[in-house]
Amino acid sequence: MFAPLVDLLIPSACLACGARIDDQQQVICENCEAKLSLMGNNTCPVCGSELTQNGCEVCLEEDFAFDKAQSLFRYSSPVKELIHTLKYNGYLSPAGYFALPLAELIEADDSLQGYDYLCAVPLHPVRERERGYNQSDLIAYSLSVLSGLPYINPVFRRVNTLSQTTLDKAHRAKNLSGAFTVPNHSMVQGKKIIVVDDVFTTGTTINEIAGVLRQAGAIKICALTVARA
Repeated sequence: MFAPLVDLLIPSACLACGARIDDQQQVICENCEAKLSLMGNNTCPVCGSELTQNGCEVCLEEDFAFDKAQSLFRYSSPVKELIHTLKYNGYLSPAGYFALPLAELIEADDSLQGYDYLCAVPLHPVRERERGYNQSDLIAYSLSVLSGLPYINPVFRRVNTLSQTTLDKAHRAKNLSGAFTVPNHSMVQGKKIIVVDDVFTTGTTINEIAGVLRQAGAIKICALTVARA
């Protein structure tokens, strides 16, 4: 009996722009939904970058340890605001919102078939205690439920590194060097693994994780992210 009153006092709001929305099950409003920008088909089959007339300029400069990287959205509004809200404002519903189209992508894309399990980019335990959760864990777990792929986390973050957001590419690589380990190689040996994260920026984090998974015996690694910066 109190629901209408609560809705009146605390109206549902779009988590991207703050506009009122009538359906409390919705995460963003119709206007923001219309602004979602999917990655196109003209992307590099290895790193997921949008191709230019010269092909993939990123792969010309990088040597990636993963076999494939793919992102769902461009890192622009409203995806950018939703990810920020998920990471820093304590609203967890965007994790499920992102997981649904990611599950649909896995189902529709033949190149994403045949993997053994999903894992997430880990936070350091100190950082996770401060935040209360790992947003990539939430996305990966929701994706596991929807896709049917098992969810396991074999990678441990042993160094509480600086935030990558303020660092350039060279300092990102130095910052993450040696930050990850795979304590139990038997979880990884001979496995095909999808690593889930929120944003692919330079690929440094995913590449570092792919490297330790490869050293531990993984035979195929895909990076699957919500957005591509």
